[in-house]
Amino acid sequence: MNRKQVARAVRDICGIAVGCFIYALSFTLFIIPQNLAPGGISGFAIILKSYLPVVPIGATIIVLNAPLFLVSLKRLGKGFLWRTVLATVLSSVLIDALTPYVHGFEVDLLLSSIYGGVVMGIGIGIIFRFFGSTGGTDLFAQLLSEKAGLSFGSTLLIVDTIIIALSGIAFHSIVIPLYSIVSLYISAKTIDLVQEGLSFSKAAFVVSNNPQLVSERIMENLDRGVTKFLAEGGYTGRRMEVVFCVLPQSQITHLKRIVHEVDPAAFVAIVEVTEALGLGFKELGTR
Repeated sequence: MNRKQVARAVRDICGIAVGCFIYALSFTLFIIPQNLAPGGISGFAIILKSYLPVVPIGATIIVLNAPLFLVSLKRLGKGFLWRTVLATVLSSVLIDALTPYVHGFEVDLLLSSIYGGVVMGIGIGIIFRFFGSTGGTDLFAQLLSEKAGLSFGSTLLIVDTIIIALSGIAFHSIVIPLYSIVSLYISAKTIDLVQEGLSFSKAAFVVSNNPQLVSERIMENLDRGVTKFLAEGGYTGRRMEVVFCVLPQSQITHLKRIVHEVDPAAFVAIVEVTEALGLGFKELGTR
């Protein structure tokens, strides 16, 4: 390995470690004290804990993941596998290490499910940003979907639903599974937010009889690049140029004013941009 590869590996390890610590905190502070089981191998480990109190949850997570790692070795590839093993083992060890010292907050199930989901999502999102994974039912669902002929998303939903339902049986409660679903949903949304960031960019499609002037005014007044491509009207069959531009949300009003001044009859469609990378925005390759 050269110096650049070593630096990248160290950076990934540090990033994964931070994500694992936050992930472990979500369990020790909010999830475990309330017996929530928001799907996944970790949720199943919490259920097993109710039957085998002496077995640590983190150790159970490692044991349950081990055969999945072995079966998925060829599928994952060595680069992703070592990050996944690192994240799984480190987060599990941290859960067991923190549990005796962190007893959770004295809050109700709703707050625990909400904040547990948020903190868990932040931790997993950080791990994902450094190309790691916490393993778990994602790997199991991938293997099962190939055997059952179902899509990965459907298989994962079925597996997590079964685990959440089992938590209701294990803890003799209908409330715990319902709040576990809340926690699972919030964590998924938080992961997306950490992965994609807050969106402050918009994309505009402008259909005008004077696309050249619209383009020039955008580049001159807003200092934004534009792209023009040919399109054909579905009703008229007339070919025309469509102006495409990505710009900050703060410039949307200025864009609409420019288009209106050039061509009051123009059609403008403005859509949300999840992430914009490149000149004028975040540097390409930014995590």
